[in-house]
Amino acid sequence: MSSIIVVGVDGGEASMRAARRAAEIARRLGSSLHVVNAVDRGTVKEYPGRPGSTAVTSGEFADAIVGDAADELRTTVEQVTTSVVYGRAAVALSEEAARLDAELIVVGNKRAQGLSRVLGSVASAVAAHAPCDVYIAKTV
Repeated sequence: MSSIIVVGVDGGEASMRAARRAAEIARRLGSSLHVVNAVDRGTVKEYPGRPGSTAVTSGEFADAIVGDAADELRTTVEQVTTSVVYGRAAVALSEEAARLDAELIVVGNKRAQGLSRVLGSVASAVAAHAPCDVYIAKTV
């Protein structure tokens, strides 16, 4: 059984940059890639990958977000699976990695405020609590 690499996507370009990097790593290592979208219950946002979409609960676009990402990433790595989980992104990525016994989590360094500004808030939290190694991709 091959190792698993976990990456989170949110429909934005920065997360897709991290996902593309994760796919490259998975291809080189002969690993499978697991794409996760974390839905914070009750939030409302617009899916940037679907121009003209109206703002709805983020759960309504979660399947489209991971599906679109997986379709693109399959051009780089053959084995891509997806999941939609509820909760904060950092916790969701760490929990999915633990559930799947993943070898690596790939996150982007999207800018944030305060101490997290150097790595990004999700990257900082994942790096602190991940059950496996973490690769931080340059996305900004």
